[in-house]
Amino acid sequence: MIELELYNVLWLFVVVFMLHDFEEIITVEKWAKTKEAKIKLQNKWISHKIWEFWNISSYAFAKRDVFIFLFMSLITFMKVLYLESYWSSILFVGFLIFVLVHNLIHLLQTLFIKAYTLGLYTAVLLVTPYTAYLLYRLKNAALI
Repeated sequence: MIELELYNVLWLFVVVFMLHDFEEIITVEKWAKTKEAKIKLQNKWISHKIWEFWNISSYAFAKRDVFIFLFMSLITFMKVLYLESYWSSILFVGFLIFVLVHNLIHLLQTLFIKAYTLGLYTAVLLVTPYTAYLLYRLKNAALI
């Protein structure tokens, strides 16, 4: 079996997370239009807040995601550049924990509104397993 170099595994995380963001960007407008009536019927404060968060244009969502991409790329670059440093491990693992919490929020949003929410599929099927794999690889390399 081919095992990727740790540097490649780290950089691939950026690609995996961007696939997740693409799911959100591509579907955000249609989702907001189709879910608005269902969410407003629920008459729950949290459901309305979820809908308000997602009720934006793809363009506005993509602009927001550019900053996430740049921040994530910078953190990954710092980890690759200073692979064995303690502070880069803290920074990178902190970001990975943030990503896992982010994925949990996708799941909770879906449970609250009782319908698919944007990014759920890639969060559960792609980003969470890859994040766990990345943590495993970092631990195996004695970097965390």
